[in-house]
Amino acid sequence: MRTTLRRAASTVTISLALLLGLSAGTATAAPQTSILQVPVVTGFEVGPWSVPGDPIQTTPIRATVGETPGSVRFAAVDVKPYYYEYNSRWLTVQWRNLSTGAAGAVDLRKNDVVDVPNIGYVYARELPLEVVANTGPGQVAVMVTQNRSSQVPIILTLFPGLGLLSVP
Repeated sequence: MRTTLRRAASTVTISLALLLGLSAGTATAAPQTSILQVPVVTGFEVGPWSVPGDPIQTTPIRATVGETPGSVRFAAVDVKPYYYEYNSRWLTVQWRNLSTGAAGAVDLRKNDVVDVPNIGYVYARELPLEVVANTGPGQVAVMVTQNRSSQVPIILTLFPGLGLLSVP
């Protein structure tokens, strides 16, 4: 008898919830933006092929999760004003989903672009300021390096940017 009453009460509760639009659905959260725990530290920017600023520079990286399930949007925190040497520099975000084993890499730039006539094709110039990585949901480890193009691309990173994200 008690079991029958419990089932009837459950049925009435579920029916009322559905009738009132209170059915259980997937929870959605607002997007969350954070700065990776360790910024990219680049260094030894001296000589004729350097960029303005100190010889050792840091670039914090912004990560936004929750806009689209299973993806992260990355960007440099401070967009640098145009300087011609930035045309040959870009950031590479490498990621690994620790929950699924999926991995990948995406490139982005950290500077404004100015239309310079006759400059020709420059890889870094064509990159976006923000990039979305489809990591899948789970714990995602991130490593960011800065590169410079020359005859052979060079990594200008003293310490890579590092972070651990929970991607919904």
